[in-house]
Amino acid sequence: MLTFPDIEPNISAASGCGDSYKMSLKDSTVTTETDANYKMTRPRTTRMLAAWSFSWVALSVEEFNAITAFFRKVGSFQKFLFKNPIDGQLYTVRFAEHMNDWQYVYPYGWQGSLKLEEV
Repeated sequence: MLTFPDIEPNISAASGCGDSYKMSLKDSTVTTETDANYKMTRPRTTRMLAAWSFSWVALSVEEFNAITAFFRKVGSFQKFLFKNPIDGQLYTVRFAEHMNDWQYVYPYGWQGSLKLEEV
């Protein structure tokens, strides 16, 4: 299985630090309401999948090209391994969306964000 390039996101240095790292858990609960307004719930599955968003700033052209080449190889259809810089664990993920709105900021380099979802 392919592994994401070893280019660590800028967790604390990204502009708008609130967007440099986001994590969410997808609940699998199924909910039904009865005619008497009772709410009945049950889990659809036993897994709660995680999703992450990471930002990179001041990437060199070589680092940006490595990320772009990797994205072209796997798209949003193929799973791969990603080492989460927050907890240091490897997760099997796929890209949750396209590689959108990356920008070159002269003279610092490339910046942008990627969204990943657990498989």
